[in-house]
Amino acid sequence: MIAELGDRIGDRAEERPQYRYLRPELIALIDDGVEDVRVNVHDRFRPSTQVNIGRLPTRKGLRGVAARTASGPARPPGQVLAYARLLADRVGESLEGRLQAAYLHGSAVLGGWLPELSDVDMLFVTENGVGGPEVTEAGAALAARKPGDPGRGLECSVVTAGQAGRPRAPWPFLLHVAHDPGQDQARIVDGSEQPGDTDLLMHYTVCRAAGWPVRGPAPAELIGSVPRPAILGYLADEMRWGIEHAGEAYAVLNACRAQVYLADGRIVSKVAGGRIALARGLGPAAVIGRALDQQQGHAPQREPSPDAADFVLAVSGALRGAADG
Repeated sequence: MIAELGDRIGDRAEERPQYRYLRPELIALIDDGVEDVRVNVHDRFRPSTQVNIGRLPTRKGLRGVAARTASGPARPPGQVLAYARLLADRVGESLEGRLQAAYLHGSAVLGGWLPELSDVDMLFVTENGVGGPEVTEAGAALAARKPGDPGRGLECSVVTAGQAGRPRAPWPFLLHVAHDPGQDQARIVDGSEQPGDTDLLMHYTVCRAAGWPVRGPAPAELIGSVPRPAILGYLADEMRWGIEHAGEAYAVLNACRAQVYLADGRIVSKVAGGRIALARGLGPAAVIGRALDQQQGHAPQREPSPDAADFVLAVSGALRGAADG
């Protein structure tokens, strides 16, 4: 119900005036990107007070409402969670019991999961000292894919407890495995053959904020915090990469959620970031609405338009300034 209303409000901005009578609590949940709130919406949000969406309560008030109604990350879709457990078992066997933890992250826990468009994102943490044949066997276990597995494919990294506990550049890792769309074989990268992977800093950050422990303790018990300037710098570079190499939805919605992180320090999904940006007026409504339609399969994917590129590059500049300041 909440996600449905969020779609109506966030994805088609021209329809928003008809929802101006929603109570502040519901607006807060939509604004904060809450995808899985265990409340009875029909009992909780009966119309009582007229509210103009253009004059929302203060951000402090919104965060307070969300904190009272949300309970940590959204539970992953059942098929995704079952698949993640299967992978954790496979990796645990290949490492002969030296797997300490396995975490789901990405859209499966942040919200916005779409089976046809989303990847299954995972992070595996092993004991220190793992290497050689054990890593090779783990790679083979993760590379296996069969019809019926959820999402577009798997994207995952395997790191040691030491690498995860103190995450710093050059962001070393043991193994990276990705099922690239349209490819018959998985892409396997051996961490011993290169210094590191910058993408890991965001995997660590998302896991600490919203990772789902498929196996092992809560993420914050094993994964150290990444310095904020490093995150801002990474996001600034990611914005520019998205304009040059990715579609419009990817670039625009990452820019939206990057602004949420810059303002609030919160990690949200692409879809939630777009909705929040629309609600706060953080960018051109037509561009963001178009990107949301593409991300959710309501419109075909496209290359970034000039107005989208201008928006994304402006956000990148703001992030770079904050990182360097």
